[in-house]
Amino acid sequence: MTLATRPIAQPRSFPIASPLRPQRQLAHVIVVHPIAVIRAGLSAVLSAGQVGQVSSSPSTFDALRLAVTHPPQIVLFDFAIGSGPEAGRLYAGLWPRPALIALVGPGSATSSAECFHAGVDAAIALEGATQDSILDCVRHVIEGKGPVASGFRAEAAGPGTMMVDDQPTSGLTPREREMLFLIGEGLSNRDIAEVLGLSVKTVEAHRGNLSRKLNIRSRSGLMRLAMGVPAA
Repeated sequence: MTLATRPIAQPRSFPIASPLRPQRQLAHVIVVHPIAVIRAGLSAVLSAGQVGQVSSSPSTFDALRLAVTHPPQIVLFDFAIGSGPEAGRLYAGLWPRPALIALVGPGSATSSAECFHAGVDAAIALEGATQDSILDCVRHVIEGKGPVASGFRAEAAGPGTMMVDDQPTSGLTPREREMLFLIGEGLSNRDIAEVLGLSVKTVEAHRGNLSRKLNIRSRSGLMRLAMGVPAA
């Protein structure tokens, strides 16, 4: 298989179809991830958001082979530790160069800054992103804006990064998310300490961080947020 290459160029703006003013949709978007359920979920989100024709591939090799016959304008790919930068360089070598969006899996310690250092246009942490923030991220890339990130803690995003998260909980750590969930279940501090194997004082400290980050001072307010009800 022969791949045409060229020097890396800046991403271009591509039109999105609009119900008010129909335009030509994106020609092709490829989602590359080894986990089938993630490929299917992202493909469904992108199709529902009308960002263009969506294909998926379980591997970089299959995606590159598909790209030869059907060039993509955007590639969303698994940015796994060790192989993410290499995969990004291969996709960047396609002609014309597609916009690149790194997908960081749950539990990964990879930061958005590491993704941008590898030359991608956007980075999405799947654990913290929502359907709306994923679509916002893709649309900003289509418009040529970047670097764009979704799902990462703001303090780990790096300077100059545009964050497109739409949830007040997007800046919480995994432990704080667990805490908020358990608060929403109605557990007391002592119960939470028992479930998580922590001391009550540590739980109280985490709860204090939650209140500060979310600007919600009462336990009832945290419970309402955890249950999906706007805090009073």
